[in-house]
Amino acid sequence: MEEKAITKEINKAKTTVHEIEHTDSELYKVGMYSTAAFAAAVGIWGLVCLSSAILENGAPVEMIKNLYHAITGA
Repeated sequence: MEEKAITKEINKAKTTVHEIEHTDSELYKVGMYSTAAFAAAVGIWGLVCLSSAILENGAPVEMIKNLYHAITGA
């Protein structure tokens, strides 16, 4: 009866090709989610900067006018 238990433990230790491919796909998922999280953080930061610029200038139209004056030097 002990021989069967040893055989089962040896079979569990072997890694199959399917398990290796599954690990690769999991690593791709981690990379995808971390990239998406970073992109979301950059997008939120951009919205915060844009909203602070609008609040500083008083209105969106004023912000566009000030941007035009800054670019053209008028």
